Amino acid sequence: MRRKGNNNERLCLGCRQLRLKRNLIRIATFRDGRVIIDEAKKLGGRGAYICPIADCLIAATKRKGWSYGLRRPIDPLTLNELLSNLKRHTLWMSGDLSRLW
Repeated sequence: MRRKGNNNERLCLGCRQLRLKRNLIRIATFRDGRVIIDEAKKLGGRGAYICPIADCLIAATKRKGWSYGLRRPIDPLTLNELLSNLKRHTLWMSGDLSRLW
């Protein structure tokens, strides 16, 4: 649940923790079916947020969090393309990084 008065927090699809919006990656989807990484975090369309950690990507994929967060089914080809594009934005390490945020 969001804290009252703080609109800069978003829920990560992977770890399901509230984090500051600036520390998350935004994924946007549009009516025509495109799913892209919104680096500016300002594009229109339905958006979902995820931590830039490999563990969160894996968790979101395992529990089908992408379809839940974007509120539409994501076909496997689009999901594979999205995950390959997220590789350059992701820290490939495990562990608790809450002290960094």
